[in-house]
Amino acid sequence: MRHNKQRGLSALGLLIVLAIGGFFLTVATRVGPLFLDNSFVNAAMQSLENESIHTLTDRQIRRKLSDYFMVNNVRDVNVKDLVIERKKTATVVHLDYERRVNFLANVDVIVAFENTYDSSAP
Repeated sequence: MRHNKQRGLSALGLLIVLAIGGFFLTVATRVGPLFLDNSFVNAAMQSLENESIHTLTDRQIRRKLSDYFMVNNVRDVNVKDLVIERKKTATVVHLDYERRVNFLANVDVIVAFENTYDSSAP
């Protein structure tokens, strides 16, 4: 007499797989846009490389970044948080910020971003 081995996923196994998949989908939809916005912020900072940043005033630098954010629909970043350091041979622009999103019920996710542009960097 031969016994066939059971193959496949049980109903409970399928529910566990779906729950894990749902969890990761929730993470991607809640936290993913924050990282997408930060990639635009980083690209905006690196776009300063194409400018003669030493000749620009702080206000002009903020305006250029603000325009870049507007075009790319980055709404949660404030250019007033920019820190601009002027050195003899370089200008350094920092934009550090945090974002908090509600994850599930009373659980929030806080993500901290640090972006820097240094005109003396190669």
